[in-house]
Amino acid sequence: MLLTTILVCLAQGVSAQTNADRTYLEINGGLAQTFVGFDYFPGVSLLIGKQKFIAPQTFLEYQVGLALPSVATAKIGIGYQGENIGLSTGVRIFPSYVYGQIHAKTNKGQVSFSFEKSPFSDANFEIGPSFGTSHIFTIGYQWHIGKSRALNRG
Repeated sequence: MLLTTILVCLAQGVSAQTNADRTYLEINGGLAQTFVGFDYFPGVSLLIGKQKFIAPQTFLEYQVGLALPSVATAKIGIGYQGENIGLSTGVRIFPSYVYGQIHAKTNKGQVSFSFEKSPFSDANFEIGPSFGTSHIFTIGYQWHIGKSRALNRG
């Protein structure tokens, strides 16, 4: 899936316009499925992120921020923004996951839903690179900040 998305992006070209970037604050809440003593464990995060559009509807995205219980988190991905719905896929660097995310446009930002899977969930780690979890399910909200690309086209 990630390779397909990258190839589509490259086929569309890699020139980006400065005004196409979007910066946002994001807050997330979710549940992590653990393999170290709990079935599910809650978590929250507050991140700053950027979507850099490399084609009219294709973007590279990166986020960094604070999270509980892991203290810090960061991720990088690639995605597609349609008229009202966007999709992205990528890698959470810490804790270590691959993810898929759906974005739904609102007046002031986007609601996001994600599913993440640890590539280390079958390993014999007590805590390890995935912070003792195998899956994460989240819901979040992104608020546009600064001179961000308006999601309203028209």
